[in-house]
Amino acid sequence: MDLSQIKAVVFDLEGTLLDRRKSRDKFIEEQYERFHDYLVRVQLADFKNKFIELDDDEDHDKPELYKAIIKDFHIDRLNWKDLFHDFEMHFYRYVFPYYDTLYTLERLAEKGYLTGVIANGKSKIKAYRLHALGIEHVINYLSTSQTVGYRKPHPRIFEDMLEQLDTKPEETMYVGDDALNDVAPARAMGMVSVWFKEEDAELEPLPEEVDYTITTLEELLQILPLDEEQKG
Repeated sequence: MDLSQIKAVVFDLEGTLLDRRKSRDKFIEEQYERFHDYLVRVQLADFKNKFIELDDDEDHDKPELYKAIIKDFHIDRLNWKDLFHDFEMHFYRYVFPYYDTLYTLERLAEKGYLTGVIANGKSKIKAYRLHALGIEHVINYLSTSQTVGYRKPHPRIFEDMLEQLDTKPEETMYVGDDALNDVAPARAMGMVSVWFKEEDAELEPLPEEVDYTITTLEELLQILPLDEEQKG
């Protein structure tokens, strides 16, 4: 595949630039400690496993998640709203990049590639996460479902990114970890699709939906023709 025409590399956020598992696990452990006096009959491992079992990585599911935790563990001195309020207050601060997140983005920027991030969720929270990751200076545009009015995998949120970067689909590479929300819709738009494969990936994209598969971000630096002249 000729990648010399690629002008922009667009990324998913959670699970692609941000180490979702590490960020989530650290939050769960510290939330458990903050409410330990109310959870004395609940083991940390059980609390953690239940959270992970019920978590779908979206902010809007958390009330139901905490209602289930209260019910399943028979916690009578604590309301689900207390746990949810704590989530809203603290979760967005638990932000850990992958070891090569910043390095990869800086190398792409040095070589003249435009970069973007497409994320489902609230713009303020996603913008804060880019800041906390230390990568906002190498991201040209952030497109969120709150701003666009459509969530991935809807094509409109991908179209918004193309419009903002002023690139054509065939000039754009998209990198994401979710087969349904990232890889398939990007490929359907005509972008070069890259699947960021995690060890415990639940669903693999179909062969015709993915152009490249990577397990680390810096592999992009081998895939793209970085030795050629910088993009104009």
